[in-house]
Amino acid sequence: MYDRIYHIRLEDFELQAERILDSSLRTRPIAIISSHHQNGTIVALSPEAKQEGLYRGLKVSVARRMAHSVSLLPYNSTLYAKLHRYLYQTVSNYSPIAEPAAFGQYYLDMNGMQNIYNDNIQAGYLITKDIRNRMSMSSQIGISANKLVSSISTAVIPEMIYRVERGSEPRFLAPLQSQILPIANEKTISRMIKFLFLYQVKNIQAIVNQSESGQTLFGQHYRKLAMEANGRDNSVVQPPQLQDHIIEQTVLREDSNDEDILIAMVRNLAEQVAYQLRRRCQITKSLKLEVHYTDGFKNYCKGPVRYNDDETVITEAVTLFIRANYRRNRIRSILLDATDFKTTNEQLELFKDNRQDTLSLTLDGIRDRYGFGSICSASSLLIPRNHEDTKTQSFLYNYV
Repeated sequence: MYDRIYHIRLEDFELQAERILDSSLRTRPIAIISSHHQNGTIVALSPEAKQEGLYRGLKVSVARRMAHSVSLLPYNSTLYAKLHRYLYQTVSNYSPIAEPAAFGQYYLDMNGMQNIYNDNIQAGYLITKDIRNRMSMSSQIGISANKLVSSISTAVIPEMIYRVERGSEPRFLAPLQSQILPIANEKTISRMIKFLFLYQVKNIQAIVNQSESGQTLFGQHYRKLAMEANGRDNSVVQPPQLQDHIIEQTVLREDSNDEDILIAMVRNLAEQVAYQLRRRCQITKSLKLEVHYTDGFKNYCKGPVRYNDDETVITEAVTLFIRANYRRNRIRSILLDATDFKTTNEQLELFKDNRQDTLSLTLDGIRDRYGFGSICSASSLLIPRNHEDTKTQSFLYNYV
């Protein structure tokens, strides 16, 4: 068995992307922000900006007062997504099994490639050199027997290439901070770790290696925590699969927390999703609503939709929005994502009021002839002109 799971990380990916786009930024202090609104936060920043006293998570209003010489750049998700896809294609040349993770992060399963790359370190240098030659971007690679340890190594080790030998995972993780483990960030686990002063992974190892006390303290999370603390991970590297989606998104021109306006937008998005579902003669068993706030935070809720008439889809979407929007911050965008489709039954149901179906089909006839925007529900008219969406996306297929 070979220890050939690679994790490739491009540190400060957004910052490197901006400096590729504009070479004049390479020596200037810059900070990438989630929004120009005063409640926006710093997402990434250059070393020069750090010297000015700025840091990740700092509010934009405070950053403007602290450092006038720092350039504040808006988060350019379109640019980052394009570079992320291109880099994924680049690293995929080194293994048939490659998985994209967050922006600027990728997994490679190099098992079975021994005849091509005899040495793990040499293969790592080839990949980092290729990325630098193609994109002028620096990268790090962690190599171990699984995804968990490989990704942790690139997060904590500054070396360009670092390998954790099989069997040495507990020793490698022991001196690290407990929060480096993914499950340690779960709310209940995090509280218990703080309560017991388990500041390092070795403190967690001492408890979970005693199954009786570990199960008593961590309950249903014990097994997962024990595996992560000892560097065990059974997940496999999975290439992205093409999955059927219907996505509708609206981006507000001006961030808002006006509930009437936001619910009107949700209803409008739901009508668009319902219209596409009826055209496909399908229902969705998974409707996800995402709320993106002005400070870069996002939240989502999901649920099934039993029917594809307007009223049913709208009711479910509004319910999801109310559950997802528990913060008082202004909202920048709302997204509806329908997946896991099922063909509808053409036979009428005995105990269902079919008047909504008839109304929806009548509206569809008008929309098919004159366009979707030719008719809408009265509630959608609550959206004022200055809040009309500036960007609406509709995708039938997407990589997951």
